[in-house]
Amino acid sequence: MEQTMTINDQLVELGTLVDNEETAVQRVGARLIDKYFSSYPASDLDMETTALVLYYMTDIQVRDYALGLLDTYSDRRIELALCHLINQAPTDSLYISAPASLLAQLYYEQGNTADAFLVLSNAQENYSLALLLNRVFKSGWDPKSFAKMREQLHPQVVKNIFGEEE
Repeated sequence: MEQTMTINDQLVELGTLVDNEETAVQRVGARLIDKYFSSYPASDLDMETTALVLYYMTDIQVRDYALGLLDTYSDRRIELALCHLINQAPTDSLYISAPASLLAQLYYEQGNTADAFLVLSNAQENYSLALLLNRVFKSGWDPKSFAKMREQLHPQVVKNIFGEEE
């Protein structure tokens, strides 16, 4: 009897990209994230693709690339795509931190502070973006200011990952 792998099994096999500095790996991850957001919900979305998206989001540059995509696709599409990742990611793991932080930021920019705090509580306490967002949310920083900062950061992230390629 053949045993099928769970998403947790796949993530254990993949590991994480914490401290990754290989831009070739980041390019693959950024392209996958862009494709994931642009095609969600796709009928061919499978567990392997979900595991790969969660895996690549453990790289800070890829996560920041995804942060810059929050304005690229419809809020609803991004929300559903991130909810899917959060629902599939093992709780209390690094894998849930990036999608939870991204969704929290999306909610905050929509003026939904209560849900932003709630979803951010899924991220690991020591996760850098979650720590930043927690301070931003508690200070009542204007959501438009953070969105503007994201927009300014995105071209630099793209340049770091792709160089002059894109």
